This record gives sequence, structure tokens and C-alpha cells, in this order.
Amino acid sequence: MKKTKIISGLMAMAMTVMSLGISASAADSVAVKIGTAEAKAGADFSVDVSLSSVPSSGLSSIDFAINYDSGLKISDVSLGTIGDTGAKAAEGDLGDTVFNWYDNGKQIVIVWSTGLTDSKYWVAKDGVFVTLKGKVDSSAKAGTTLKLEGAGANRNVYPDSSTKASTYLSAVGTSGTTNYEAAFTAGGVTVPDETTQSTEESKSTSGKENNDADWGNVNCKGGVDVSDAVLLARFVAEDAGADVSAQGKINADVTHDGEITGDDTVQILKYIAKIVTDLSK
Repeated sequence: MKKTKIISGLMAMAMTVMSLGISASAADSVAVKIGTAEAKAGADFSVDVSLSSVPSSGLSSIDFAINYDSGLKISDVSLGTIGDTGAKAAEGDLGDTVFNWYDNGKQIVIVWSTGLTDSKYWVAKDGVFVTLKGKVDSSAKAGTTLKLEGAGANRNVYPDSSTKASTYLSAVGTSGTTNYEAAFTAGGVTVPDETTQSTEESKSTSGKENNDADWGNVNCKGGVDVSDAVLLARFVAEDAGADVSAQGKINADVTHDGEITGDDTVQILKYIAKIVTDLSK
């Protein structure tokens, strides 16, 4: 059923182009970033797929796929905030063809398209386009990252064609069709190495008895300043770009409770402001 709706949507998109009698031209790229998540073997996961550098004029059709690792089982793909443009309601009987997805066994194919030429119903903002939800296989090996990578859909451009489809992001208007390349950033789901975690946690749990700790020196660059607090705040907020080493995590537990939380960030800030004078207590 989902495949049928996708084909219907693509056909409607093609008919719009032909009925307007317009030609296609190439333009810049749209960034498609696949997010990251952490989940144990057998656990559920959720990953956002975001678009950025979306043209202000908008996109009337979006067609791409995400190749997934065999250790992942995708159970649902839901539309994000930037795709909720009102096109479904405005399309009437064709509303169910605006957004659909299906799993062809190796990749998730995603299609969003509208035949409406009024650009107020197009995708015209940066943000979360879709969210993938699923489960990590129970046999997934700890310490590995199960990849999610953007690609063209594994299907022919049209029936009986020998040419495979590519990524397709375009704006179809009365003055022509503008196609955009998809610039993918791969993501994935990391299965945590519980052995490593347990070792690090045991070091942190030793608290004030841990003679290896340089309390508050989160970035391990010596001393304690606002850069340590900023790095820790990003790490606690699960910012993928916040790289805190094993020693940095030990140094960060200034509340000495065996956990790294926002309370540790607050304590470091108090130390910088000289409200607290000793982080070892």
C-alpha cells in the first residue's frame, strides 16, 4: 500500500512538470543530515533526519533513501515539523500521497511531494524533516556503530528503465523546475561498550578517593575555566561534537556522586565565580 502511494505521488509530481511545459535546471545543494543515537542491543532508538540550506522559495518534492545497517530494524518514519506544511489537507483526495515511506529490505525510501504550485505549501524551512524509529538487533555487538547513510532510492527512474533513480529535491513552479543535489551527512546508532562504561563509572564513583582526578579540568588542558564548563554542558546535553576523554569524565565529577550531570557544570561555574573554593570536597 505504501509503495502504491509513493508511486502515485511520483506520478503526480511528473504530471505537474509535464502539464506546465517547463524544463529542469540544476541549482545548489540541500544538506541532509542523519542524526546519531545510542542504544543497547535489543533497545529502541530514535534518529532525526534534518534538512538545512533549504531554499527560501521552498521544495515541492523530496525523494531520497537511507541505507541502514542490518543490525537495525526500522519500524516507523514520522514527518517532522518542517514537512507539516498543510499540503496534505489542501491536496484533498490526494492528501495521503503527500508523504510516504517504505522499506525495500536494505533501505528506507522517503518521498514527500505535492502537486500544488502555491509555494506556501512547500517545504521552505531548515529543521527536522523526518524521524526514524526502530530497534537495535539483540545480537548487535557492543562498541559498534550501526550506520545510516543517505542514498538514491534503489529503483528505476521509470518502469522498464535501465537507469536507477537518484536523490531528488526540487521546486516545480510556473517558471520552471529547479533541482537540488542532496549533500548527505551519515549518522547511525552506537551500541555502548558496557565494559568500558563500567570501568569509567567505577573510577568516577571513587569520588574524593580518586587520586588521579584533576577536579574541574574537563578538557584536560590544565586549570579550570569557562571552557571546561561549556564543554561539560554540551556533553551533558548529548552534543555529538562534545568530545570528553575518559580522564575528562573523571575530572568532571566534582559533585562526587559517581554521575556526570548538570549539577557538575553548576559546581564548576561556582568555582570559576569563586563562590566555591575547593572542588575536591
